[in-house]
Amino acid sequence: MNGKKPISHIERALEEYGALPHMQTLVAAGCNRDEILAAMKLAFLADESWEKQVKMNLRTLKGSIAQIRHCSRIIDRLNASELIYRASIEHRIPQFVGLHESPTLAQRLREYADMLDWLRHVFGPKRNLRRHTWKGWIVAIVMEDTKRPHDREVSSLIAAVLDDSRYSESAHRAWRSKHTDVVDLMRETLQEHRRENVLRSPRI
Repeated sequence: MNGKKPISHIERALEEYGALPHMQTLVAAGCNRDEILAAMKLAFLADESWEKQVKMNLRTLKGSIAQIRHCSRIIDRLNASELIYRASIEHRIPQFVGLHESPTLAQRLREYADMLDWLRHVFGPKRNLRRHTWKGWIVAIVMEDTKRPHDREVSSLIAAVLDDSRYSESAHRAWRSKHTDVVDLMRETLQEHRRENVLRSPRI
């Protein structure tokens, strides 16, 4: 044993992309190397594919939502039948009493389908909310520690971890300019997190 820490998969990705020198530049400018590496490990949150989120593609998800609505219509037809009326109103079978009280099962299914449709438009690979948050967190760390965005270095790290050679310095600068609200929010979150850590630290 030589006492060296084993290289992590993140460091290996940085090495393969030639991004380790950019990591060293950030460390020399004031960043904590372990904190940056820990932030880079959160890249798995950036995967917002439908397969990752719901174990099905978008077409299947839309079909599932349609099936839920179809089930609600079937339930409505059954609840309007004489059989269900006799079970719930005339004979008051315990399992059927209250079946027509609002919200009914059919109404709840329609509400669930509506919520899934809303989530489908808010989240997903086209919105990339998690990826924006993840990038914002990395930028926040760098800006808090160095007082500069270091677009060249940060873009190199992100490109390496995401295995995206198209993510250039100019692409990152454009992203940062467009998402200043995300960066500002992540900086506030980081500041609060660090203040709490200071308060929790034991005093000697």
